[in-house]
Amino acid sequence: MSALRRYLPAFHDVLGARVLVVGAGAVGTRKIETLLAGGARVTVVAKEFSRSVEDRAARGDLTVHRGEFHSGQMEGAELVFAATPDRALNRRVSAEARRRRIPVNVADSPEECTFLLPAVIRGDEFTVAISTGGRHPGAAKAVREFIEEHRAKISVRLERGRRRKRIAAEPGKVYIVGAGPGDPDLLTVRALGLLRSADAVIHDYLVPREILSLAPAKAVRISFARRGRTAGHGAILKQNAIHEAMVRLAREGKSVVRLKSGDPLVFGRGGEEAEHLSREGIPFEIVPGITAAMGCAAAAAIPLTHRERSSSVTFVAGHETEEKGGSAVDWSLLPKDGTLAIYMGVGRVAAIAGELGGAGFPPETPFAIVENGSRVQQRILRGTLSDLPRIALGSGVRSPAILFVGRTAALLPYENTEETSDEPVAQSV
Repeated sequence: MSALRRYLPAFHDVLGARVLVVGAGAVGTRKIETLLAGGARVTVVAKEFSRSVEDRAARGDLTVHRGEFHSGQMEGAELVFAATPDRALNRRVSAEARRRRIPVNVADSPEECTFLLPAVIRGDEFTVAISTGGRHPGAAKAVREFIEEHRAKISVRLERGRRRKRIAAEPGKVYIVGAGPGDPDLLTVRALGLLRSADAVIHDYLVPREILSLAPAKAVRISFARRGRTAGHGAILKQNAIHEAMVRLAREGKSVVRLKSGDPLVFGRGGEEAEHLSREGIPFEIVPGITAAMGCAAAAAIPLTHRERSSSVTFVAGHETEEKGGSAVDWSLLPKDGTLAIYMGVGRVAAIAGELGGAGFPPETPFAIVENGSRVQQRILRGTLSDLPRIALGSGVRSPAILFVGRTAALLPYENTEETSDEPVAQSV
């Protein structure tokens, strides 16, 4: 078994080794690819070869002998693999190799082996070898398939390993965390680590179930927001309830993640919550997320700035409360040659279109509405300002949605920037 120590478990030391493989079907091909990846000099004997082996031979990566196996082909070999569907032939190859004292591996027949070959998974950043000592090859295959299916999660854990510090929420502390526009893949590494270790999660309806499912099963999940408009006294009561819950749970010694759609500090009341926690003496941390405007713009391939079309971007709150007694935005002061990203304006699209027109924005100014940006249900509507009420209301746009106004909103993915159209377009994806 000394060869086992020299060459296995993952073929890191086979560089330059002379290896004979008998059989070039599916099983043999997998072993051949593993050996070539380790730098072995491979000779293959078989009556028929897979396309992969044929291609490898044509490129000069290995040597092939078409026909029957005979013992003289083992001359000079340092390792032998028997990987044919003929069990009697595999036993003959094994017996000859052992007679010559050459380490031999026989597919799915551990009793015929002098060394065992683990199941190997190679990633961009890792190599994993799995072995059951030859007793349960099916189990090794199942583990390999499981790892193959969870490469993304393994990559996240590798990222943690590189940091040399596990990301975990601390008891008695509140984390005001940005959940991004909705796609779980757009969470930051820190947001994911905190969410996976939280004792309690406070969220609103905009945070999708796919993200909430990343929290531990034992974590308390509390939703204070419901779909629909909450204004005036109701909004104040709801926010006060959130404040009280964060403080209560932290004082109970729980690690609390206050999960907010987008970024906590962009129209997310993260500042108010941080102020309240500070007054109550509760330790907290704000973890930024991809804000909705940036996430939706990227999902729809809308550049917020563009060298030829827009030198500024302005984030605007489109909804108004009864306390303001009217719009708090002076639309006339906003740059008409930049890009406007208007949050929470779904219920006021007709009023917003009128306010923009009254502020001097030309009726042919392009717009794009991105509904459910970055999510499976994403939809994009495009047109010009004069058609905004008709297109938006006729299409039944609902929150969450971002309205983009400006020349960049007319750009379609991969469009030639020198060719534009004045025709309104309604587009769904």
